[in-house]
Amino acid sequence: MTLAMGIYLFAIAYVLAQLEIQIEGPHGWAAKLPTWRWDSPAVLRWAGKPITGYHVYLLSFILLFIHFPVMSQTWSLEREAETLSLFFLLAVFWDFLWFVCNPHFGLARFNAGQVWWFKKWLLGLPASYFSGLALSIAVYGAPGLQPGSALSWGERAVRWGSVFAVLLIGTLGMVAAHARRRVPVAQVAKT
Repeated sequence: MTLAMGIYLFAIAYVLAQLEIQIEGPHGWAAKLPTWRWDSPAVLRWAGKPITGYHVYLLSFILLFIHFPVMSQTWSLEREAETLSLFFLLAVFWDFLWFVCNPHFGLARFNAGQVWWFKKWLLGLPASYFSGLALSIAVYGAPGLQPGSALSWGERAVRWGSVFAVLLIGTLGMVAAHARRRVPVAQVAKT
């Protein structure tokens, strides 16, 4: 189950990254899209970047879509925790794959100086990646702390780790596949 889930989530992350590359091109965070932006000083302090209509509706669509199986099953805290956890995990990998696969961007430009929409960085990655992963494992494991849970917190953490490992391996494969690609200097200057 966890191997299949990891492969399935990697496929979704890859397709979402490719879709956003087709929509945004070299301009991340919907910078050139005809969408509304909420960028008051309070929003920028809270979110660190503008809230855009594009992202609100895309994230809402994904959340609705991944909850679709719940429509044919009885709701449970464990199922909801798994669904939300996988959403947070998906968001981290899909976002990183946007940089890896984007021919206008690439990993060479994946840094604090070139990625204006991530204000805080840690160990060479946006800090929000770490908080997304921490939130994902915490939400996934939380039902295991309840008495009578089908799986303990530890068992749930191992399952989460298995899905994470599959996503990581797939992503590292994409990094290796795109490692030799270079963004032409003239193209970087245009963006």
